[in-house]
Amino acid sequence: MPTIQLNTLALLLGTALAASSTASAGTLPKGVDLTLDFVGNVATNPVGGVEQGTEGSYWIMAQSKFDLDALFGLHNTDVDAQWAWFAGRNLAREKIGNSISAQQTWRPVAGGRLTRLTVRHRFDNGLSITAGRAPVNSYFNNSPLNCVFMSNAMCLTPYGAITDLGITAYPNSSWAGIVRYDVDDRWYVQGGAFDYNNALNASGKNGLDFSWGDGTGTITAYEAGYQTSFANDRLPRTYRLGMYRNSDGGKSSYYDANGNSAALSGRPTALQDGARSGWYAMADQTVWRGEGKRNLALFARAYVNTGNEAPVDQFVSAGFVKTGTFAGRDQDTLAMFVSNTHFSDEQIAFLRDRRARNGGRGAPNADEIIAELSYGWAVHKGIRLMPNLQYVVNPDPIYAPTRTTDIPDALIVGLRVDVHFAQLFGW
Repeated sequence: MPTIQLNTLALLLGTALAASSTASAGTLPKGVDLTLDFVGNVATNPVGGVEQGTEGSYWIMAQSKFDLDALFGLHNTDVDAQWAWFAGRNLAREKIGNSISAQQTWRPVAGGRLTRLTVRHRFDNGLSITAGRAPVNSYFNNSPLNCVFMSNAMCLTPYGAITDLGITAYPNSSWAGIVRYDVDDRWYVQGGAFDYNNALNASGKNGLDFSWGDGTGTITAYEAGYQTSFANDRLPRTYRLGMYRNSDGGKSSYYDANGNSAALSGRPTALQDGARSGWYAMADQTVWRGEGKRNLALFARAYVNTGNEAPVDQFVSAGFVKTGTFAGRDQDTLAMFVSNTHFSDEQIAFLRDRRARNGGRGAPNADEIIAELSYGWAVHKGIRLMPNLQYVVNPDPIYAPTRTTDIPDALIVGLRVDVHFAQLFGW
């Protein structure tokens, strides 16, 4: 598997480079915007984990945006359709044993999936309404800086909320409605409601089950933000504050239906009444700007669980992104983050009891610290290579069910390959 994945990445990169030298810019009808992206991840852990090994994963994403004003004269209305294909294996799950993937392209369900199909209408007063099939994390708790990394601790959404609240996250989608009001070119507020139906994420659904009213809850999300860009600010910044609520109460991390330890009884964990909820905050701040768009940005992320008991109590991360590195490398990036995931007392108690059931003693550490250092090399317009080093302190043993001792800290060597075909061929 690792050899196949590495060969696939090398073949695709070589083909893309060769084609780009001969392809001429294509033309599309006015009002049509097409995107085709390939993102591949390869990761190996030469040190630490349950065992050492190499795994690879990738996705291919196709997106079509249609401006209905330009196409049919329907004022300020657009359609967004997105599809993706996923394949590969997860190093964290297969070799290290922990739950936070080092590969942002890995997904539990492989194959193709309709990830978005929405209609948006923008009113002249700053109000916009979006409706259709969409994932929560495409609209809330989002930042371009999140995915200047390969670890799933940061990309696509900072860790915690998806695990705790079950929010529909790319590539999964559900019926959704989002209302946004842009106060001006900097301030905005938005809110959304999303159907929660975890059965839609199962294998074979492919995002094409459009059934209505079969979900077990409703996810609501709210966000207020302030954001600027290079167009209106010398030192662009983004600040967001938001919250999620899922009326589906989720499952206990520890208790079975009889009120006993599920790890010791061997029974499933119990369903919970009430609701799941959590708050998040994020800040991106450019602190230095050089010629053109060369800059240094600092960022911080935070999430805290405020509803039903869930696996993660809180998550925090901070780091920097330097755009423009060496002379003549204005598009390259040097980036680093450090995060801490603090697991709940009940989650740690479950892992402790499971260890005891297998003959071990003690409990894993409640804080899992992950760091990543990456370099984004803009090889060619539309092609970027991102070698990276990740280090995991106190790997959680969620996917090492028979482990009786702590998992050794893991060093991960990774490579991410991004190919944006629209940029490559000038679509």
